[in-house]
Amino acid sequence: MFHSLLFLEVILIKRKSRKKNNKAKKEIVARDKPKKKKKRRKKKVLDLDVLAKKLVNDISEYTGMDTLQLPDKLKQKITREILDIVITSTSYRPSTDTILKRIARNRELINMLIAAHMLEELNDFTDEQLEFIVYYGKRMIIPEISRLYRILVKKNRKDLISYLQYVWEKYGRPSPVKCPKCGFNAIMPDYTCYICGHTVTETYIREQIGFDEKLREFVKEASVAELREVLEYGFVFVSREGIKTPRSKIDPLKIYYQIYLKPKDIALIKEEISNRKIPV
Repeated sequence: MFHSLLFLEVILIKRKSRKKNNKAKKEIVARDKPKKKKKRRKKKVLDLDVLAKKLVNDISEYTGMDTLQLPDKLKQKITREILDIVITSTSYRPSTDTILKRIARNRELINMLIAAHMLEELNDFTDEQLEFIVYYGKRMIIPEISRLYRILVKKNRKDLISYLQYVWEKYGRPSPVKCPKCGFNAIMPDYTCYICGHTVTETYIREQIGFDEKLREFVKEASVAELREVLEYGFVFVSREGIKTPRSKIDPLKIYYQIYLKPKDIALIKEEISNRKIPV
C-alpha cells in the first residue's frame, strides 16, 4: 500500500527535476553549438545498488537511521529507495553533498519512507523507533495502524496512542462514531472498529449519531414516495450528514450505517403520511 503512495510522490519529484534539467540543456545547446561533430560516447547507466553500498553510512547518519538502530540490511534497502527518489538522471552521479541536500529538501517524504519500512519489516520495536513511526509516518502508516495500535497498548504508550488518533483523523478514514474501547472515530458500517476490532450494537450507533433527531428531520423533509420506500424496506442509511433511503445513491467515500426501523420509527413515518392526507 505505502509503496504505491511513495511511487506517486517519486514521480512528481522526478518530473519537476527533469523539467529543470531539460530546460538547462536546451539553453546550453542554443548558446554553444559545436562546430565539429564529436563521436558520441556511450552513456554509463548509474547503478543505484552500487551507489547505495557506498553511501549507506553517510545517508544513515544524515537521516537518523543510525540513531534508530536499524539492521544493516534494512538501512541498505532504504538507502537504495532514497537514492531512487533524489537522483533523477540515469547517468549523472551527483556529489554526496548534493545528494544530502536533496534529501533535506524531501525530508518529509524520506521520513515517511523510513517509518513505513520499519513498521512493515520489524517485529520488535524500541521506544525511539515507535516514536519515529508515529510522529513521522503520517499517511504511510495508515495500512498498518491497527497493528501499531496493538503494539502501543502492550507497551502502555498512551502518549503515542493519543497522537495516533490525530494521525487517523488527518490521514485515515475517520467515522462519525467513536469506539467506546479505543477512543478512535473508527466504527465502520459493519459496526466494528477498524482500529481495535471491538463491535458495538445498533442501539449504540443510534445514540452516538443522534438517530432519532435525524429521523424526525428526514420525515419532515422527505417526499411521500421516499417515506413509503422506507416503510417498504424497513431500514434507512444514516451518516453524519443525515438519512438516505434504501434506494438512494451512497457516496463510497462516506460512512453510512444501516439502521432498521423500530415500531416507534414506523409510527412516526405513518403519522406524517397521514397528516399529509394521503392514505398509507
